[in-house]
Amino acid sequence: MPIVDRREIEFDCQAVKLAIQWSPKAARAFGLPARVPDLVRCNRAEGTVEVAYGTRIYGLRSESLGALLMAYCSRTGMPMARHSGKSIRIEPDRVVLALTLRVDEPRRPEVPENKVAPVPETAQARSWIEPAS
Repeated sequence: MPIVDRREIEFDCQAVKLAIQWSPKAARAFGLPARVPDLVRCNRAEGTVEVAYGTRIYGLRSESLGALLMAYCSRTGMPMARHSGKSIRIEPDRVVLALTLRVDEPRRPEVPENKVAPVPETAQARSWIEPAS
C-alpha cells in the first residue's frame, strides 16, 4: 500500500512576475531580457506564460517556467521533496506547480515516538464530516 503526498503551489500572474524579477539569472538563461517584466499573462491554450517588456512579448514554455519557479521556491526555503514528481499547470489566471511524492513501501520509523500529550478538549470535539453529495 503506497503513501502518496500531493501538494500544489499556486502563483498568480503577479507572483510569477515577481519570481521572474527576483530570478534575473534564470530569466536570462531562458531568453528573457535582464529587466523587470511589465506584465505576465497566462496562455493556457498555448501552454505558455507571456512575459511583456514594453511592446515586446516573450512566450515562456511551461518547462522553463517550472524550472524557474522550482529554483525560486528552493531559494526562498519553501519545502519541496527532492525526489517528488514535478509538473506545471498553466491556468487562465495562475500557474500551479504540482508535486507528488510516492512511497511504494512504507518503512518503519528509525526514531522512536516522543511522549504524546493529552488531546485538548477542543480537538476531541471535532470529527471528519463527509461533504453532502
